[in-house]
Amino acid sequence: MIQKPNFSDPNHFYIPLVTNAIGDDLIKSLEQSSIDTIKLINKIPQSLEDFKYDDNKWTIKQVIKHISDSERVHSYRALTIARNDKTSLPSFDEDLFADYDNSNQSNLSMIKDEFLAVRKSTIELFKNLSQESLDFEGIGNNMIFTPRIIGWLISGHNSHHCNVIKTKYL
Repeated sequence: MIQKPNFSDPNHFYIPLVTNAIGDDLIKSLEQSSIDTIKLINKIPQSLEDFKYDDNKWTIKQVIKHISDSERVHSYRALTIARNDKTSLPSFDEDLFADYDNSNQSNLSMIKDEFLAVRKSTIELFKNLSQESLDFEGIGNNMIFTPRIIGWLISGHNSHHCNVIKTKYL
């Protein structure tokens, strides 16, 4: 079981995401947030796939792509840190990623399939990390992270964006 982390510094931006992630076991949390995301995607009518609730916001397809893109970036960070690599990992520009995510050439079904593939990979990564490596520290985006924190961040970030879709888009 991969429990939620304890935080020594309560000022990091990701703490609310980690704290609000579903459950108390990371693998189950990732599995449940995946189920919840697929249920949500399946409820979105085709007419809303490219909907933006404001001019400066992403479409629903871009939000789902963002969940997958962020998960890929964070999974790489978790893998690097779990392998005890002390490389300082850079941030990423989520808006730039969204500008080039090719969602305008995809439909929501394709984006859903990509999400599922990314999530399966993430779950397998975390299932195979040692208890010791879950708490190795590394630097990502100029902040200290552990694979444990990153795993919970992935789950909480996913849930956060699904709530945004429910409240702002639907």
